[in-house]
Amino acid sequence: MDDKDVFASLERQRMIDFFEFSNEMLSFANHQGYLTRVNAAWTKTLGWTAEELTSRPYLDFVHPEDLEATLNESELLASGTHETIGFENRYRHRDGTYRWLAWRTIVPPGPNVLVASARDITERKLVESKLRESEERFRAFMDNNPTIAWAKDEQGRIVYLNKTLRDKFRIQAEDWLGKTVFDLMPEELARPFWEDDQRVLATAEPVQVIEQTAFSPNHAKTFWLTVKFLFFDRNGSRFVGGCSVDITDLKQAEQALVTERDVMRNLIALQEKEKQCLCNDFHDGLIQYVVGSLMTLESLRDTSPVLGTSPVIKAAIINLRKGIDDARRTLRGIRPAVLDDSGIEAALEDLVGQFSNSGFLVATDCDTAIGHLPDTIQATIYRVVQESLNNAKNHSGTDAVRIELKKAEGELQLEVRDFGCGFDLESATSRGFGLLGMMQRVRLLGGQCGIETKLGAGTRISVRLPIPAVTTGSKSG
Repeated sequence: MDDKDVFASLERQRMIDFFEFSNEMLSFANHQGYLTRVNAAWTKTLGWTAEELTSRPYLDFVHPEDLEATLNESELLASGTHETIGFENRYRHRDGTYRWLAWRTIVPPGPNVLVASARDITERKLVESKLRESEERFRAFMDNNPTIAWAKDEQGRIVYLNKTLRDKFRIQAEDWLGKTVFDLMPEELARPFWEDDQRVLATAEPVQVIEQTAFSPNHAKTFWLTVKFLFFDRNGSRFVGGCSVDITDLKQAEQALVTERDVMRNLIALQEKEKQCLCNDFHDGLIQYVVGSLMTLESLRDTSPVLGTSPVIKAAIINLRKGIDDARRTLRGIRPAVLDDSGIEAALEDLVGQFSNSGFLVATDCDTAIGHLPDTIQATIYRVVQESLNNAKNHSGTDAVRIELKKAEGELQLEVRDFGCGFDLESATSRGFGLLGMMQRVRLLGGQCGIETKLGAGTRISVRLPIPAVTTGSKSG
């Protein structure tokens, strides 16, 4: 054997070894639809023996859904119009499952034979399928999300809009994609959106803002609660994402609540003013007349021996004195004059004195640095203490209450605590308006009123009221 024959023999052996031991599935096939030779990778990948694979038409192993496409590719090769084709299909494994294969098939010159190589791409297909399912879930989630959502690249160009946004503003995606807010609205409106986006990019922290826009079908202004955040794609590119909820109804309700609160606050102030006027009228009018009548009768009693012993005169004097005491006590309950004349500290001392006279022990600790307070705050504190003392006296089963009133951190802080039986708060607030009215008064002034109580453990009522920056001058609330 000469060198040429030796070389040819070695070359042939290398080709045989390459065919047999290749990791790719290599095969020969004829135009009658049979594989004529397969390498070991076929058995390794699909589980079939070489004899099983070559004894049946190869279409028998193809997934039913891929039969037509595979047959079309085979006919394309047989037509001679293409020397090479590539396609993908599913081949049945011996265990009944299917594996995805990527084919590259050629028609070599010479014998009537096809040469094909295939790679198992099942894992890749599974990843692609999962990715596709994930994208479909994401799209379904975003498009059915009641919030509007979008994404922009670092240059501010819009790269994503969900269906809710497109439907809300009646736009086509292609009309907005690739554009910035400056392309879509005047600069004075676009600038705040842009600055918020830049803040997210600069800090990498989420930003929550309330935005106002007139982008709506009827051009009415709407309010949006928007959260913007930074995210990255798999290539590391940065994007600003955003979600917005239409809070127009909430803002309108909030404004209506503010208006209603102002009305209620003014009504309470007016009510207190009317009480003050009523008390003044009674004190300066009716009570003065009664006092005058009492003094007249007492003068007659003292100057006339006959009238001085008259039981009628004595009874009238007694009744007039009782009437004056009852009237003054009633006026004090409506609105104590000391509250207007001397302020909250003196008014509380007067109130405590009324309870102490009936054997109810009340300890007070009032901050002397409180100073003058607006009438509305004084009246609210007084009514809270009055209601708290009445409740404690009538329901707590204790004869001791502690009151603390102080000024701290720009607010007035009140605490009324008893050491009685306590009560069920939910049940108590559902039965009457005393506690609810007390809490509402405090809230109307922008304060907080808390009630802590437990059966057998007493009750603690705490109030925190903001003090206006200017508390001197006019006493009007």
